Amino acid sequence: MKKFLLLFLGLFLITFSLSFAAQKADHSSEKLEISDINTEHLVQTKILYDEIYDIDISEGHYRASVEVLLAWEDPKTEDFLARFGDEIIHGEKLDEYLHEIWYPEFFISNAETPRTPHYKTLDVLDGKFELFERFDAELSIDAEMPKYPFGNLDLFLDIASFSGNKQKMVFYPESIEIGHHDAHHKVVKGNWEVEKTILEEEGRTSLNHGGHEKFSYLIAHVNVTHGFLDALQKILFPIFSIVFLSLLINHVFSWDTFDMYNWRIGAQLTLFLTIPALKFSLAGELPTTHYLNFTDALFIWATFVVTFNLIMGIISLYRIPSEGDKSGRSLGRFAKISSPLATILVIGLLLSYIFA
Repeated sequence: MKKFLLLFLGLFLITFSLSFAAQKADHSSEKLEISDINTEHLVQTKILYDEIYDIDISEGHYRASVEVLLAWEDPKTEDFLARFGDEIIHGEKLDEYLHEIWYPEFFISNAETPRTPHYKTLDVLDGKFELFERFDAELSIDAEMPKYPFGNLDLFLDIASFSGNKQKMVFYPESIEIGHHDAHHKVVKGNWEVEKTILEEEGRTSLNHGGHEKFSYLIAHVNVTHGFLDALQKILFPIFSIVFLSLLINHVFSWDTFDMYNWRIGAQLTLFLTIPALKFSLAGELPTTHYLNFTDALFIWATFVVTFNLIMGIISLYRIPSEGDKSGRSLGRFAKISSPLATILVIGLLLSYIFA
């Protein structure tokens, strides 16, 4: 029994260590100096996430409440100060004034529906216009997590300009923040933790203007990882418990009597039915992928182990002789030895495929 427990513990540790072996994606890019950017309007941009919630990797989207601050130089700031002084304008007054000046217009290219603005303001600070907007948006993402529940998920926000090409305006990434420093609430809802944030700009061509001119895009990346304790209690512990119980049933209840084999088959059948029930209960939390991910591999592994032990039990039951034939007992001993070996072999093959 000690050897059996040590074998299973070693298998768990190997699986667990391999799950952390993957290299994490790096979206970092070299940031240009302001003096190196040649454009008519350089728009310095800050982004702050007030809330990130409803992260749904099975459907590939999430929701966010975001604050955006756009600052740019313009000679008409003097006109603004003459008319409004140090007032921060909003509402109808803001809408009317924006018709008189140039300002950076944008849309969210990965939004599933148009963003919902809460409020928008304009003022002048240090000789620059500052346009502030807070909005809610439902954003689509590439929910690629081949090592789920491990690995990281990129919650990105793709802001596209349409006030002109890069000769007219360029977003300059200033900063990205997760929550206000004096706020005392969890910004990212659910069992997710922020690993790192990146704000970057890139130029992309569009179908208009002959498809040759580039427009400025600002991309905010919030890389999050799934909470380990949540993954442990919802996925890892149940699956490893099923495999452990299946092997334990083979190891302990191996006497060559009809009653013991009937009990053994019934127990393995119960575990076999538990596996799809567990996966069904997690359906809303598992990523829908076109490839085999780590969690899929664990479910396949558990299904194989239980199916193998169930088949061995059925065959052994019907080969227990009524008069002195030892073939049933030999098959039972074979199953007792081969089942742990097959368990290690299959999980090894699956992990090598996932983490290769």
